[in-house]
Amino acid sequence: MFRSPIVHKRPRAILVCIAERRPPREPRPARSQNALERSGAALLGRWDAAGLPTVFVEHDLALQRADASAAAGEALRAAGPRATVLRAEGPSLLRDAGFVRLFESLGGPLLILLGDTLGDLCMETAIDGFLAGHPIIVVKDASPFPLDCEAEALSKRAATLPLLSCFARLMGAEELAREWTGADRDEPDRTEPDRAEPD
Repeated sequence: MFRSPIVHKRPRAILVCIAERRPPREPRPARSQNALERSGAALLGRWDAAGLPTVFVEHDLALQRADASAAAGEALRAAGPRATVLRAEGPSLLRDAGFVRLFESLGGPLLILLGDTLGDLCMETAIDGFLAGHPIIVVKDASPFPLDCEAEALSKRAATLPLLSCFARLMGAEELAREWTGADRDEPDRTEPDRAEPD
């Protein structure tokens, strides 16, 4: 699967949303978003509104092929009009032929990784970028996709972040949005209740 409507010839950065966990076999029960999901949705909204390019990547491991269509469909639903969707087969994005073609055609922009579990694909990509002298940013407090086993995902992320920091720059979603889109918040602060107008 490959879809590439990116119109930017030489973008300064691309946001790479990585799905590494296996999609659920059963329909998800309705629930509110957790903090990681809210941060991811807010960042994606700001990024798209600023006209910046996004790539959605599904890690297509052999043992996951039976569930691949579910993850792909989820990525397509989440992708904005300027997003590219592809399936990565390499251990690292920088060793995956499809991603490398896209990366080189865009002039080798800064890679900003936004992952659900920040697993092996994120780690191997960060290491390859470090060894190649290509800077990579990892978003530390947001997920681009729903986290079905939240406790397990949080545990994996907590274990991975210290090692990722050796090879990539870690940034929060809010900080990244301010630096790259100029947006401080999604909407004005509404912590105080509205006051009734006097008659």
